Amino acid sequence: MTSLLDAYIVVVEDDPNALLVTMDLLRLNGAEHCYAGKSVDAALAYAEKLPRVDLFLVDINMPGKSGFEMLEAVRANGRLETAKIIAITAGTFAEDVEKARAAGFNGFISKPLKTTIFGSQLQRVLNGEAVWDWR
Repeated sequence: MTSLLDAYIVVVEDDPNALLVTMDLLRLNGAEHCYAGKSVDAALAYAEKLPRVDLFLVDINMPGKSGFEMLEAVRANGRLETAKIIAITAGTFAEDVEKARAAGFNGFISKPLKTTIFGSQLQRVLNGEAVWDWR
């Protein structure tokens, strides 16, 4: 089991403010190995250079490639395929959640992030649970 404190986490987020909030929350919850990419391609290129990736936090709706394309690329990559992937998005209609679940995400957390439980949500996913918090 990987602890949030030891996990290698890659955040894929094109919005600079949302990225800043997510990175700050990760650090406030003790995560030390946090990396960011503003696009799917940038995040994948960075992830390839890390010793491992335990968790991807991926915005679904980004210009260029979407979070779903990120999921496909990670699952097709022999080195990264075991990483957990959580969709983090403002699009919180039931059909968005079901589409993410059907695609194979390990969880879905809606924006705005809930600061008091964000760390425990991530730890639960690292422990092998699925977290579907979209309200």
